[in-house]
Amino acid sequence: MKFSHLILSAAVMLSGSATVNAQEFQKYPSGLEYKTITKGSGTYEAQPGDVASLHISFAVSDSTLIDSRKMNNNMPIEQPLNKPNFEGDVFEGILKMKKGEHTEFRLAAKELFARTNQQMPEWIKPGAFAVWHVEMVDVKNKEQMEKEAAEKTAKQMSIDDGLILSHLKSKGITVKALPKNGIVKANPKVAYKDASGLYYIVTKVGTGAAAADDKFVSVNYTGSLLDGKVFDSNVDPKFNHVQPIDFTVGKGQMIKGWDKMLPKMKTGDKVIAILPSALAYGPQARPPHIPANGILQFEMELLSVK
Repeated sequence: MKFSHLILSAAVMLSGSATVNAQEFQKYPSGLEYKTITKGSGTYEAQPGDVASLHISFAVSDSTLIDSRKMNNNMPIEQPLNKPNFEGDVFEGILKMKKGEHTEFRLAAKELFARTNQQMPEWIKPGAFAVWHVEMVDVKNKEQMEKEAAEKTAKQMSIDDGLILSHLKSKGITVKALPKNGIVKANPKVAYKDASGLYYIVTKVGTGAAAADDKFVSVNYTGSLLDGKVFDSNVDPKFNHVQPIDFTVGKGQMIKGWDKMLPKMKTGDKVIAILPSALAYGPQARPPHIPANGILQFEMELLSVK
């Protein structure tokens, strides 16, 4: 979860005045004020292009408007660090933080709106401050983060694959290699696996136009966890959106697993696609039904290709 836009745009919700004693703060030449709550134990100072793992909150007086702990299940968010976009940008201070440090930043609301070319709402009181609390859990360069992320993904993929195979075995479903000609027959007891880790079972073979990247498609679906608990559907009235879903394949408009599945389908096809977590929401939970690293199963029907 990234909070760049929240950090810059949350000021539109400001109201009231900060009550912290201004003498406790120090100030950068840009006007951004800061106060160290806890000194960090790290020695590495963040640089533009690094990725920080942090907790961040945005508040006015006693009112907390944004709290990444609550928004991300008490887990740190990963935030790419860029150069400040304007004088007094909170990123100026974040870039000076070290691992383990907790710092409070503030900037006069009037200055924040002026420097971001936004009109300050009339209901914001004179003297109000935008106040951020930032806790730097860790900071690493982009290469380190990408390497660690790849290692975590590979480990989780291995775990997911074992769970999927166990699930298929319990259902009496055999995993087979995809035929070289790519032609498959409908068989609820046979699953195929592609190079991405996606498993799918063909329950009906259609005869219409084939889907592909950049094609506009219309799909019916029901999503469930491996235990069969349904979390969403556009064919079940209880989910209140009984209508086909339309999107362009391969543009990231849907989760990765859908962009992997649709190019394998023709109009009229019905499949059961089983997505390892890396092709779904990864380590991010989607309360109340989808857990972190959740394996998802979708019954999908390709209605049309345009």
